[in-house]
Amino acid sequence: MQKFTSLPDVPGIYQFYDSRGKLIYVGKSVSIKKRVGAYFTNKNLGPKTSLLVSKIAEVKYIKVFSEFEALLLEAELIRIHQPFFNSIAKDDKSPVYIKITAGRIPLIFLVRKEAPKKDVFLKGPFPSAKIAREILTLARKIFPYCHHRNPKKPCLYVHLGLCPYPYSSQSKQKIYLATTNRIKKLLSGRSKILLRQLTVEMTKAAKAQQFERANITKKQIKQLEYLTTTYHAPQEFLEKPTLVDDLRLAKLKDLTEKLKLEKIPGRIECYDISSISGKFATGALAVFINGQADKSQYRRFRIKFTDTPNDYEMIKEVLSRRFKNNWPKPDLIIVDGGRGHLNVACGVLEIYKITAPVVSLAKRFEEIYTSAKILPLALPKESPARQLAQNIRDEAHRFAISYHRLLRSKNLLAKT
Repeated sequence: MQKFTSLPDVPGIYQFYDSRGKLIYVGKSVSIKKRVGAYFTNKNLGPKTSLLVSKIAEVKYIKVFSEFEALLLEAELIRIHQPFFNSIAKDDKSPVYIKITAGRIPLIFLVRKEAPKKDVFLKGPFPSAKIAREILTLARKIFPYCHHRNPKKPCLYVHLGLCPYPYSSQSKQKIYLATTNRIKKLLSGRSKILLRQLTVEMTKAAKAQQFERANITKKQIKQLEYLTTTYHAPQEFLEKPTLVDDLRLAKLKDLTEKLKLEKIPGRIECYDISSISGKFATGALAVFINGQADKSQYRRFRIKFTDTPNDYEMIKEVLSRRFKNNWPKPDLIIVDGGRGHLNVACGVLEIYKITAPVVSLAKRFEEIYTSAKILPLALPKESPARQLAQNIRDEAHRFAISYHRLLRSKNLLAKT
């Protein structure tokens, strides 16, 4: 396993080659390093996988941004190259398609040997039913769909909240038609257009005081953003395998330019506080190395010196405790909050003689406060610098709130 230790701990696809340079297997994982490592450390692989491992001479990989991109890229590579060990794992020799029927209530399911028909949506072929089902499973969590033909008896998916049961009323049928059109856009790689449409719909629903509908759409937007992030089609990764690193570097360069930093920040630290009325308050440190999250360096803090809701004192405590440790020095510090949070952070850095630049990012308008300017920096949504700063801040927030919830849960269990 020595030759494969440099693999990245990020989502993507991995490709195994034999000693002749022939591609013999393609797989996907949320962590390329851990998944590939498992092939060489697991002693109970079974005869087929053991044979595969014995033939691996080289490992290549392509990073991606999301699980959804990994699925589609894996399917495309298998379709193009037909690697031997993927082929013997197929459940059938016939190609698999995702089909969305036409009509009043479109149904969604998998088919084989399907000839193209008017008004019928076909996506594929996929190398196996397993990959196609995984794609539909991800899509169904955002846009519940129907696949059964019995209008009198709701299926199990209705009770699980994964089927809207459009047979029950005409209004539901109308909504369901819109849902299936959205699934078509998602499967066709048109997620950016879909996100814009959903945002417009959410705004209209809110203005019309249809708050339940607006909340449902808001949830779909968040799930879709998480699933696809900035979606890139498989062909983009095939044409440029270094796409993920290139785009990360572009965002770092844009952030460096916008903040007028002396150099591109290699280590970015972001801090966030989570509490309810000061109770079970927690602080979190998220670390990004070269624009990529390094979760092994994340740190969490239980607030000790105050149990009242005072964000300034909490951020002061967290930063003070962090800089008492001899951890690697940051090239840029981001604090969740506004001008007041920035001033507190600058005060702590001055005490500990930390010269790294520090900024704060306010959630309300996503404005960046710097010590160099009185007015905040308002960047457009499409700005790479803003997207990177938001991503880092959101990761720190996620980490902080997960620890806060853990402490609350432990407290509740202690009382029972």
